Amino acid sequence: MKKVVIVGAGPAGLFAAYELAGKADVTILDKGKSIEKRICPTPGNCNKKCKGLCAVLYGEGGAGLMSDGKIIFHTEVGSNLNSIEDIGYKKNQELVDRVEEIFKLYGVEKEKETKLKLKQIKNLEAKATKAGIRTISTKLAHVGTDKLAELMTEFRNDLIDKGVKFITNTDVTNISNNENNLIIHTKKEDYNCDKVILAPGRVGAKWLKEIVDDLGIKYGYNPMDLGVRVEVKREVTDHITELVRDMKFYIETPTYNDIVRTFCTCPGGKVARETHDLGFNLVNGQSEKNDPYENTNFAFLVTIPFTEPMANGNEYSRLEAEKIKELGGDKPILQRLGDLKSGRRSKRKDLEKYLVKPSLENVTFGDIGLALSYRIILDLMEGFDILNRIMPGIANDNTLLYAPETKFHSIKVKNSDPYLQTNIPGIYVAGDGAGLSRGIVGAAACGVLAAEGILKDIKG
Repeated sequence: MKKVVIVGAGPAGLFAAYELAGKADVTILDKGKSIEKRICPTPGNCNKKCKGLCAVLYGEGGAGLMSDGKIIFHTEVGSNLNSIEDIGYKKNQELVDRVEEIFKLYGVEKEKETKLKLKQIKNLEAKATKAGIRTISTKLAHVGTDKLAELMTEFRNDLIDKGVKFITNTDVTNISNNENNLIIHTKKEDYNCDKVILAPGRVGAKWLKEIVDDLGIKYGYNPMDLGVRVEVKREVTDHITELVRDMKFYIETPTYNDIVRTFCTCPGGKVARETHDLGFNLVNGQSEKNDPYENTNFAFLVTIPFTEPMANGNEYSRLEAEKIKELGGDKPILQRLGDLKSGRRSKRKDLEKYLVKPSLENVTFGDIGLALSYRIILDLMEGFDILNRIMPGIANDNTLLYAPETKFHSIKVKNSDPYLQTNIPGIYVAGDGAGLSRGIVGAAACGVLAAEGILKDIKG
């Protein structure tokens, strides 16, 4: 059997392994821990007690393992494959269908929609259009933060039963491209293989850039996504989330013509903190299966394409996150929207007056206006005013904002064939870290596609 090494045990790596299992000798290397050992000592409220890599971000199952557990089956949401000429919409839809087919084997089913609900969704979309907002209504399955680990443990164990080897706590340092094979170098030992899939996830974007630079693999850049996590009483959003749990809203801002978008809506969820190994903190959202909490949160992100001399938007996002770390005393910054509008910082002593009680406590009450650039702040403010047309109350003074929220998928590795093979034969890329996806299903679809390419080559 041909030897295949997959770097990264997130959705891209796991679904590639699923397709390759029994047809190739597959080894998955991951920098983080096994699912059973991915235990956050302070769930949702990361602090300095943590040692080593953040269990929320690294390990088997990827960062998605600790997410809110929305599995969204849509080619335009969480995927960049539609925009790749060699792939396109039709093939991407086939990949999404395949991912859904595999998930169904593990009991993951899309939420059912009645005729009445479909009519209500159409009415909401029409209202959004009149307000100047583009929408995407997603069909999804909500697994829940509290159920994902169980699901992915079963998935991983099935792969092990089929002969896939998992090697965790393993840091890949570099890759050698020899005439007859590839060598994956780690701090522990080397692995010889015929093919490799690089699928390190968003947290591995910086690592991947170093690897592709060293190998001479070609890449470009995606636009940057940077903004805040928004938290409100769920009554503000229930009229939307009860129809579509995670409807996507895209708003073009009047001043800069940038796109501000909603992302990762968590009805009845909590805001969570993540500790990045680059030395700063980010915020994210989590929601359990039965949505037990009083607030809803979502990301509100500004999308801006960067050009030379700083074409890599990941670097800009990193600089902003580091600035917020300093201003927040190594904690995310929390501010009421009303305070941001009035040009004053929020203060913890006023918390008892807040209509919306923050679900993330380990934060610094401060001034996001000092932390993010003028353009980002203006885009967000204009975005809130427009979103308020279909979501009354979202632009209210009581709305809470947490910073920073950013997604590291700016680097976009170029493919030389329709299967995500790079310009170096035998080296494939997949998932968020390679700039090809922005979510669980999109990453999994990339893994399926890369596996198809490898199997095609093996069969000759």
